[in-house]
This record gives sequence, C-alpha cells and structure tokens, in this order.
Amino acid sequence: MRQSSHTATDGGTPARDRAPFLARLVGLAASLPVVLVPASAIYMMVWARWTFYERHPDYIQHSAPTVSRAITDPYIGDPFAAAILGVAVVIALAILPISYAFYGAISARAGHLPKVAAGLRRMMAVFLVMQVLGTSGMVICTQVTFRHDHDLHMLGSYLFFVFQALSILMSGIITTRLLRLPDTGRPSYLRLGSRYTRLRRTLAFATAGLAGIYVVLFLVKGLDLPVTEYTIYYIYTVQEIVTISAYIVQVMLYAPEVYRIARNLAASGTWRLEGAAAAA
Repeated sequence: MRQSSHTATDGGTPARDRAPFLARLVGLAASLPVVLVPASAIYMMVWARWTFYERHPDYIQHSAPTVSRAITDPYIGDPFAAAILGVAVVIALAILPISYAFYGAISARAGHLPKVAAGLRRMMAVFLVMQVLGTSGMVICTQVTFRHDHDLHMLGSYLFFVFQALSILMSGIITTRLLRLPDTGRPSYLRLGSRYTRLRRTLAFATAGLAGIYVVLFLVKGLDLPVTEYTIYYIYTVQEIVTISAYIVQVMLYAPEVYRIARNLAASGTWRLEGAAAAA
C-alpha cells in the first residue's frame, strides 16, 4: 500500500498546510486589539465632548469643555474610564513584542558595533520608562476625575501628556539612528520591519510637534489675547483631542509588527532575538 505524502491530517487538510493558517490567526488575534481598542479611545473622546455638550448646555455658554471636564460627569466618566483602562492593558501587553522588535533591530543593525548598540539599548530603557510613566498617567487621570481629587487628576494629566510625548519622540530618535546604520543581515525575525518604520518615525516627530503646540496653547489660554477667551479655549480643547489621537495612532501603527512577530512566534515557537528567519 502506498503511503500518503502528507503527514497528519484533520478533515482532509494537511497539517503542514494548517500551520501557516493557524500562525496567521495567532497574528491577527494579537494585532487586532492593538488597532481596535486604542481606536475606541478616539471615539470615546469625541463622544465625551459631544455628550457633555448635550447634558450641560449652560456650561458651554461660557467655556469649551476639556476631556477632563467632560468626564467629571459620571454618566460620561465611568464608561470613558473603562475604555481607557482597556487601552492601557493593550499597551502593556503590546509593549513586550514592540520592545523585542526594537531590540531585534538594534541587534541586526548595531550588533557589530558594541558601543553604538549599548547606547541604543540605554535609549530603549529610557523609552520604556517614559512609556510606563505616560501610560500610568493616562490611567490616573481617567480613573481619578475632578470630582474625586483635582490635584491627583492633574498630576496624572501631566504625566500622560509629557511622558507620552517624550516616549514617542524617543522612539523617533532611536528609529532615526537605526535607519542610519547598515543592515548586517543577521537573521532576526523579531526586529522592526522596514515597511512601517519610516512612517512611524515621521509621525513620531509630527506627534511631538502637536504636543508642543498643545503645551503652548495650555500656557497662553489664560493670557490677554487679541481673540476671545472662548475662542482660544475652544482651539485648546480641539488640540487636546488631536494630540491624544496622535498618541493613539502611534500605538496603532505597531499593529503590523505585532502581527508579524506573533505569527512568526507561533510558526517557530521561539522568542530568540536571533533565530531562524521566518517568512515575512
């Protein structure tokens, strides 16, 4: 009797054919939350502002509401806090493969330059600390609103806006330095891919610029300006949403890396920074 050329089968599907499909499913399961959950935060910000306008028409007659002001209403603040907590969880889970991707890129491009590689790894450590502080601030300022503790909420807001902007700026600086180094060809499927790296670098500096504009508006909104206070405050509150949305888009743009890393991890079963290159 002739033996089948296929290995194990399930319902007529060769196991070797199922493996890439299952690996892609793992990649999708890991990467889709990186897009969908943070994107929900952008929707929630717009919803929070719009709902506050509807529920508090008297307030908006004299001032435009910030997100911080909008979430003081429990009807708005409670679901908003739950959504942002979900975003924080996704960021915390995604930071592991993202860190591996950065360290893999450092190994691939600067592994033969010990001093350069050491400097880039130190910058990565600073990036991770800033990211943790920024994410912690995001959680604090949404879980603790003005109706709970004004000072603690403001502390969380400062941590979020400052350190999230700095972590994104640092990622752009690290990426710029990496792109200036030649690729040594070391097999490392966990490293950053080239397709989205340049886009993220450009948007990292653009996002830092948006954060800078937000800080300027924050500082001048109480000054005597040639425009009405309501106008400058309205621009300030719109810029707040634009800046936070830019922060969130930065996270979402790592979804392709998370997909590729999770897919290749499922296919190879190893987290080694330098291992057999998987199909990209």
